[in-house]
Amino acid sequence: MKTFLDLGSYIFHPLWLSTYAMCFYFYHVNFMFTYENMIAKILSVILLTVFIPIFFLILLKPLRIIDSFHLKKIKQRRLPLLFYTTMSAIIINYIFDPVHYKVPFYFFSAVFFSGLVCVILSFLNYKISLHTTAISSFSYFIISFSLYYQIDKLWIISLSVFAVGWVMSSRLSMKSHKLHELVSGLILGVVSQLIFLKFWFI
Repeated sequence: MKTFLDLGSYIFHPLWLSTYAMCFYFYHVNFMFTYENMIAKILSVILLTVFIPIFFLILLKPLRIIDSFHLKKIKQRRLPLLFYTTMSAIIINYIFDPVHYKVPFYFFSAVFFSGLVCVILSFLNYKISLHTTAISSFSYFIISFSLYYQIDKLWIISLSVFAVGWVMSSRLSMKSHKLHELVSGLILGVVSQLIFLKFWFI
């Protein structure tokens, strides 16, 4: 059972969730864009939210800025969080514009916002759960997308909500966070998406 719980932290790691969200988005709106355009956007997201951040973490470890890739110490979270938030800023400035890519633009605006909050909290020595922030943001994005486009994706919504519980249970099982850190991450993930949801309809 513990192995199953721990698996949730790896399958729904914060680094993968932006890619999951964009694959979900382009799969359902593929009639709006060319195949080449969609592939280019997804690859850009993978590069900026997965490969470059991983490479950055690999560089930090030999420099002894971080002890491990799990970033257990609050102080060691600050630079990686600032870097990832910068990647989100690049995405909303150069990859997705608010006219032709309204939904992805505001999704990453929410990611940028939650990243800033996490950075501020790290300087206040509060260790919010990044896993829970990311998965709750992703789950709310799935729900919002289904309502916005009026598509029947109840099974995917159910799976995404299950994933939230799975990740929270996983983080508790791994003793990575206290319950209040998970709950605050849950709230931040949902609120960050909710703040920018109204712009979808403008």
